[in-house]
Amino acid sequence: MWSNPPRYLPLPKGPFAPGCLDWMTDYGDSSTFVRLYYPTALHNKLNDPTKWFGWSTHPEYIQGFANLTNIWGSVIRGIVWFYGGEPLVPCMWQVPPAKRKMPVVVFSHGFGATRFVSSNIATELASFGFLVASIEHKDTSAAVTYYYENEESLKNDNRTWIRHVKMTFGPNHYSIRNKQIHHRLAEIKILLGFLEKLNKGEVRNILPSEVDLKEFEGSLDLERLVMMGHSFGGATTLLTMANDTRIKCGVILDGWMYPIKDEPLDIKGPLYFINSQTFHIESNIQSLEKLINVDPDSREVVTIRHSTHETQTDTPHIMGYWLNWFMYKLDPETGSNINNFLMLNFIKKHIGLDDDDQEEHRYRYLDMHQNDYVNGTINYGAKPARQFNKL
Repeated sequence: MWSNPPRYLPLPKGPFAPGCLDWMTDYGDSSTFVRLYYPTALHNKLNDPTKWFGWSTHPEYIQGFANLTNIWGSVIRGIVWFYGGEPLVPCMWQVPPAKRKMPVVVFSHGFGATRFVSSNIATELASFGFLVASIEHKDTSAAVTYYYENEESLKNDNRTWIRHVKMTFGPNHYSIRNKQIHHRLAEIKILLGFLEKLNKGEVRNILPSEVDLKEFEGSLDLERLVMMGHSFGGATTLLTMANDTRIKCGVILDGWMYPIKDEPLDIKGPLYFINSQTFHIESNIQSLEKLINVDPDSREVVTIRHSTHETQTDTPHIMGYWLNWFMYKLDPETGSNINNFLMLNFIKKHIGLDDDDQEEHRYRYLDMHQNDYVNGTINYGAKPARQFNKL
């Protein structure tokens, strides 16, 4: 837990050097804001970090994380400094995409997260040929996000910030979360439409970029469309799949089932639940198992031992583990590897993956760490470890 992490996130292991850019579709609060990760034509170029970029994109994001954890932004920055400073993301900023067909992953972040908080997962997928569209939700669940009111505000970098609204509990808790997740569903549907237009060369990016979005024209393989999400994003994945048949399969990372507990979920595609050890209480597990039992041949759940809710984000690589301090935990890179290798094997099984030279390595690694994950669930507690207060 206390060992200094490297000054960059773990290197992706696929054959492509991943690229990255931010895409804002228009002005105003109804615009869509995503980070695109994608394969580039630059094979084996990641040893040169001159095009890598810093993990957080603006001081407001660090302050947003600080507000979420009820501590000062200077304390967060001090902790990051203690662990070796804010890391670089081993990904090429604003480099043209490879000229190839790219299966697509839509990624939905968790409560209090951002479009870049699971960059390790996104760069790994991009290194294996995927285009990953990681959305930043505007339902007030993000740590913070922003938009530009008009062209003049963009020219002056005058951002309109949408602040995080902290979670409260009480009799209206479900209705608030359910309203948020339907807001998220609407955002994902709009994003899917934009991805179809991106593939036709019919979109613009109001943000300055060295990459013309027309370079993606004809490159997206939308017949191989995967959706993935962490926590609240896991629930968003399930609700979207129940309402949009364009998605072929879903990967749910520590899915938080409460916001959709009363939703009728008629999901057709394969599902893969990757759980951490300490997040899931009895009611959450019951909701997961109910979905899995509908079609156990194409729905699976695995739990990574010695892991917490942070394991499927970048934060353990940046500032160590914050949750369950006295529990032995996997080192962050091992936790990320197990999560990513399980994820890639599931995706290969259901939509294919051009990685025959890597598949054997993944299975050897998972076999070596077979005691660090189990097929099935682990019930960490019958009740949430918190007090419910009235709104």
